Amino acid sequence: VFVKDEKGRKGQAPRPEERKGQPLRAEVDWARLRHVTKVATRLMDNVIDLFDFPVPQVTELAKKNRRIGLGIMGFADMLYQLGVAYNSPEGEKLGERVMKTITDTAHTTSYALAKEKGVFPNAGKSVYAKAKQKPRNAALTTVAPTGSISMMFDCSSGIEPNFALAYVKQDKDGHQYHYFNRFFEAALEKQKLSKEKIKDVKDEIVRTGSIQNLKDLPEALRDTFVVAMDISAEAHMRMQASFQRNVDNSISKTINFPNSATKEDVANGYILAWKLRCKSATVYRDGSRNVQILNLGTGENITAPTEIGNAKPIETAPLDLAMDKNRMGPRARPKVMTGKTYEVKTGYGKLFVTVNDDESGIPFEIFATIGKSGGFFQEQSEAICRLVSLSLRSGVKIEKVVDQLKGIRGPMPVMTDKGTVLSLPDAIGQIIEEHVKNKTTLPSASVPAELATLTIAKEEPVTSTVTSKTIADYGMMPGCPDCGNQLTMGEGCLSCKSCGFSRCL
Repeated sequence: VFVKDEKGRKGQAPRPEERKGQPLRAEVDWARLRHVTKVATRLMDNVIDLFDFPVPQVTELAKKNRRIGLGIMGFADMLYQLGVAYNSPEGEKLGERVMKTITDTAHTTSYALAKEKGVFPNAGKSVYAKAKQKPRNAALTTVAPTGSISMMFDCSSGIEPNFALAYVKQDKDGHQYHYFNRFFEAALEKQKLSKEKIKDVKDEIVRTGSIQNLKDLPEALRDTFVVAMDISAEAHMRMQASFQRNVDNSISKTINFPNSATKEDVANGYILAWKLRCKSATVYRDGSRNVQILNLGTGENITAPTEIGNAKPIETAPLDLAMDKNRMGPRARPKVMTGKTYEVKTGYGKLFVTVNDDESGIPFEIFATIGKSGGFFQEQSEAICRLVSLSLRSGVKIEKVVDQLKGIRGPMPVMTDKGTVLSLPDAIGQIIEEHVKNKTTLPSASVPAELATLTIAKEEPVTSTVTSKTIADYGMMPGCPDCGNQLTMGEGCLSCKSCGFSRCL
């Protein structure tokens, strides 16, 4: 949103000035906002004609409805420049006016485009069916999630307050990016504080993300530069409602709760959203996940996604079960072994599988590494390989191991030059089969003595009682990286109904 200061200078970031120790109040450049909205509406309508979706039916529907998603980001930074508190009646009224200006201008532009190019084909099936004047687009405005995009442009996300005045963003590979709010930094420099005091303020911000505990700073400064955790859940929700009143679609907005929030606090938040007629509501309690995208502090003690599953296991006393007496155990592992490493493409990235043979050339153990994915998928492959290795070292027939692994279907099968790979276990089974089939001669060594006297019970046929199939049997349905249950897709996001995991694409 464009603002201009009292002297009429225009731009996204007016030069900070002071009056009696406080920044000059700026104002929104409403004419500029309306102009940008007109241009953006026309541009996004043109995109509908130029873009082809992978599925023809989706392209057809898009052209029949001509929906666009015109939204905003940088609202919280705009309030910083205006000197308006996010959690204030003035902030709510300004949010409502900003969105009303955008929506009204977008609709006016859409009506003009309809006269120029025609109305959207499905107008007769819409709420505009009986209207004398029909627009070019079925719907125009929304507030989309802009977390990563806003970081690229160094502004606040959507209509969200800033997460903190200083924070660390961590991506899926554990890389960290440090941010310090430029508008606060400019305002701080104008406070005529000593270098030592400025350093103390910045240290406090890096540690807590907020200046609310720095009572020696001007109250007006502390009221203006609030962050997500300084704002009550009710104020979060009321700001969402102020925008929702003038948005065609729904709104992406997180209602942030502190770590101390109770179940009753969360419940009351949803009830308030219903009372304020919000179309949807998303709440998040700080610290409720092991890995967070945004974090306070210097980044030294942040858990990376790649570290999940690598924690040192808790030592427990070994089981000493009577039922295990006289049952087979694995052979001891030699200090040095030789083998081959195979690469195979899977739906989760490249899988590298190493098969080690014993002194007789018989597969003895297997290891697997899944590209850069790590985490959930690495845990799966490690567990599979441990159990396969245990079976091989205990004398289980290789063909039985292969038979158990091959054919297991996962949510993301892929085609390779050697055929279809249905899942990680299917890939491992195929590699073991390839490994043993490539041996030109059979091992001549005798069976190890510790396995020679084993008696294997006769196998009984297993009859499955499961006959129904899920959508995962027919195509794409990724599993939840937290609990493994099926993820559902909606509004550009993946979510888990079991544990609450969510990720927007």
